Formats: sequence, C-alpha cells, structure tokens
Amino acid sequence: MNYNLEYHKNLNKSHILPNFIKGAQSGITSQFLSDIFISLLLYNEDIIINDIKISEVPAFYAATASGITLSVLSIYLDPFALVLFSTISYAFVFNLIDSNINNKEFNITPREIIFDTIISIILIYSFDPTAKNQFLRYQEKRHYIEPHYQRMDRNNAQAIFFIVLVSTYNYLKQANSSILE
Repeated sequence: MNYNLEYHKNLNKSHILPNFIKGAQSGITSQFLSDIFISLLLYNEDIIINDIKISEVPAFYAATASGITLSVLSIYLDPFALVLFSTISYAFVFNLIDSNINNKEFNITPREIIFDTIISIILIYSFDPTAKNQFLRYQEKRHYIEPHYQRMDRNNAQAIFFIVLVSTYNYLKQANSSILE
C-alpha cells in the first residue's frame, strides 16, 4: 500500500488541539498524583498527623509544560525522542518559574538533562509495553512506509503512571540534591 502523505498530514493536524488539552490535564493530574505517591512513600507517618505534601508551584507549571510538549510532539516523534524534549521543557519551565517566584538563579545543566533523559528512557523502555510498538510505527512513517504496526495508545492510567514514575524520579533527585547542599 502506498503512503498517503496528505492523509497523514491532515490526521496529524486534527490531533494537535485535543492532544494539547489532554497533555495539560495529564501534566497537572500526574504532578498531583506524584505528590500523593511521594507523600505515602516518604512521609507515611506524617500523613496521619498532617496532610499530603504538595509540590511547589514551579513543579506544577513544569509538569503541565512537559505534558503539553509530550502530547503535541507525540504526533511527530517517537516515544524515545519525546523524552528529551519533555525533559528540557520540564527543566526550563521549572527553573524559569522557580527563579521568578523564589528569586533563585536560573540554572539549567545540560549534563543533568542528558542524565535525566537516559534514566527516563530506561524507565519507559522497562515499563512501557507500547513504547516499542510506537517507535517501530514512527520509523515506518518517517520512511514514508504505510505503517504495518497497529496504532497502540496508552490509556489515561498508563500515561499518568509513566508521568508519575518520571516525576517521582525527578522529585527524589531534587530531594537528594537538597540534602547534599
């Protein structure tokens, strides 16, 4: 079967706005669920006395930006390439908002972004059953071959699980770096 470029262009365009909205919702939801998970994991005895520890405002902005980046670019990139862009958007937005709200220095470290990207790819490759299929499907589309691999989307629970998994890693990394300082 011949690759229908116009069909795929129009299909991709029709997915942009719904993906944008879904990405923003997933980012906020996953950050909140990540806060609950981290609270249960790290502050279990304090939850009975106090309350769930909620992330700072920059984390919610960063999670929303990362979710939007993932959802919009998912039309055009494979899942492993998406990790780099979402990691960069998370780091950039987190540092930008943190520097504006808390008067901290805007500091992005490329070495840290690369390390976080590698860890995230390992986590996704290890736990995401649809990532390999999506990667192979994007490879075919990239070479203008009509995809043989059926479209496999994550349901909302899976998408949130992976965002929470990566957000949890980021939180633990930040918590460890603040302990070391």
